[in-house]
Amino acid sequence: MIGGFFDFARRAGGDFLSMAIGKIVTPPTADEDAARQGEAIVPLDQDPQRRLDMLHDVAQRLRGVADDFIAAKMDELEARVDAKLDQIEHRIDDKIVALSRQLQELRDQELRHRLRILNLTLIFSVLVAMLSLLYKWLSKQWAT
Repeated sequence: MIGGFFDFARRAGGDFLSMAIGKIVTPPTADEDAARQGEAIVPLDQDPQRRLDMLHDVAQRLRGVADDFIAAKMDELEARVDAKLDQIEHRIDDKIVALSRQLQELRDQELRHRLRILNLTLIFSVLVAMLSLLYKWLSKQWAT
């Protein structure tokens, strides 16, 4: 995706650059001549400073267009990443709720088992106590 983005930016920049260079190299039209009345027209080959200034302007425009394009693509990527993060967060929240329910069920089962064990322990303790009392009573009855 990022490679496609850079290829698109390179092609768009190349198209813009070739268009700008074409305007620089081609002779001015009659409308442009009328707009430049009174200006001394010096061919670009003879005025390197003018050519550098024009190329600098074209490069600045290209940078501006490329920066705007990159900013737009970065905003789009950020929106996609935010959407994906929201989706992941929702899935994590669902898993946390499911795990919480499962832990609650396991805790309830553990409590039920402990209560059963306590009940059985109490019943056997009472039975042992009754047997002990019965033994004491019988031993006193036989001793007399």
